[in-house]
Amino acid sequence: MHRPIISILIGAVGIFFTVAAVIMVQENIPFGQSVIEIFPAFFGEVGTIGSPSLPVRACIITGMIASVTVIAVVTAKITSVIVESIRRGGSMAKKVNFSGHTIICGWNFQGERIVNELLKADVKQHRGIVILHDSEERPIEDERVEFVKGDPSQDENLKRAGIMKADSVIVLTDCHKGANDADAEALMITLAVESINREVHTCVQIMNSSNRMHLERAHADEIICLDQVGGSLMVASALNHGVSNVVSELLAFNMGSEFYRYDGRISNKLDGKEFAEAAQILARQRMILIGIETNYSEDLMRELSSDVVYKLSEKNRAMVVNPQSRYEIKQGDTLFIIAESEPAEL
Repeated sequence: MHRPIISILIGAVGIFFTVAAVIMVQENIPFGQSVIEIFPAFFGEVGTIGSPSLPVRACIITGMIASVTVIAVVTAKITSVIVESIRRGGSMAKKVNFSGHTIICGWNFQGERIVNELLKADVKQHRGIVILHDSEERPIEDERVEFVKGDPSQDENLKRAGIMKADSVIVLTDCHKGANDADAEALMITLAVESINREVHTCVQIMNSSNRMHLERAHADEIICLDQVGGSLMVASALNHGVSNVVSELLAFNMGSEFYRYDGRISNKLDGKEFAEAAQILARQRMILIGIETNYSEDLMRELSSDVVYKLSEKNRAMVVNPQSRYEIKQGDTLFIIAESEPAEL
């Protein structure tokens, strides 16, 4: 693509200086003066040489055409570079003007599927999606997705992606690097995100589960360990045939049932009900209650001493899945359910 442009520019400049040489000979003036005399042709004006010579006048017109050609080609190239930079999310692109959106930092082979699932999931929620990745090309061509070019570990790039108003951040691991190098990069991105906006929900993908503690110290909200999740799912599927199919359906949006988080007002029919009783009530509505998130306290830990309780230190909250201890649901609790569509109220 660049060779024709260079050829045109060289040809136009060559013609310009050739006609300048002709004028020099015809008018018997120094070459520099002849160039200066027709230089205004670069601005679309005919030169000022008052010569009756037809060759000189022809040269002036030819020089004007050559100079206008140079201006047109250079202007078109500059415009093309600017437009392409903006399209790719370059440094000259304006900041993303989203609110409550999801930012994907980095990119790997799972990125396109994640974007597609987010687009399906966000049909009702109308969330924006921004990809922040240090690449010359857009990772995905879908125009519903904004692309910002830049290193996700740099504050200025995160701000251009709208980190201050974002709802969630997904950090994808770089599968082209070694496990520890990729996880170190994910850690740097998480530190940058959390240092700017501690309220944003960060979901970080890492390759080596032994690096999990570093991400926890960086205040990552959720950490997906690829080696741990993949291995555990394979074992579960081997021991309980069909588990992988169940998990696949629950993780795929707009197909069957999915996981949902409900943090709205608890209705009177569930408020004060024991977990198992609430599960029976929701089952009549074709929904399955699988867990709860509530305020953390020492009393809660004693109450759920026989269960696995996940403490969410950042929000002083705790989560338990299918509690075997007796637990009564109350206002302020968040319910995790399996349903075919997102519930408006429970």
